[in-house]
Amino acid sequence: MYGSTARIGLIVPSTNSVVEPELNRHAPEGVAFYATRVPVAEVATEAEKVASIVAMRDRLPAAAAELGSLGPAALAYACTSGSFLNGRDVDAQTCADLRASSGVPAYTTSTAVVTALISLGVRRLVVVTPYIEPVALGAVDYLQQGGFEVVGRADLGLLSNLEKGRLPAEASSELVRTVDLSAADAVMISCTNWRTLDRLPALEAEIGLPVVSSNLATLWAGLRLAGVETGGPTYG
Repeated sequence: MYGSTARIGLIVPSTNSVVEPELNRHAPEGVAFYATRVPVAEVATEAEKVASIVAMRDRLPAAAAELGSLGPAALAYACTSGSFLNGRDVDAQTCADLRASSGVPAYTTSTAVVTALISLGVRRLVVVTPYIEPVALGAVDYLQQGGFEVVGRADLGLLSNLEKGRLPAEASSELVRTVDLSAADAVMISCTNWRTLDRLPALEAEIGLPVVSSNLATLWAGLRLAGVETGGPTYG
């Protein structure tokens, strides 16, 4: 039976083509991820992009209720930017709203990232994103609110979420290599619509630092909430 060990729900932006297959591919035997999608528009300007991401929050209660009917062990809002752009207080409220609507333990990707970084004992981060600058700055602000120091950053500047999902698996590692890592304790790769999990072990071995990606943190936090034993939020 699929999900015989645990079923975990995902609320996914409608144009995200990566997070579902990536998490199911890397999930332990007996764990299955099931998704409900919320609409997000492909847009022409940076202002429209930010507004379209923030607007997804209004759709979350209904999506969480739908996923709750499946009886998952846990549920995630699997969108990093959608959970960090309004700051940590709103993100915490989003987690509470998801729990209330679904009736199960719930979290967001941004919450999962912070929990993973704290678990690793890191404070000084290099942040790598495919985002446009206003969204990337939102990631930095969210992390700084959590007590982290961002000592370097690189972005691809992509407006289209569909385009992010079409990036090759090596794209995030290539961008990490462009940043000075000498002052960092770890690297954070942001965006659930960006392939990372196949490349993380080799990247960590290459740079000698832990790397937490959005999808790694989402996977790890879901397993923890579902009571599935894990070795920690890193492949290295």
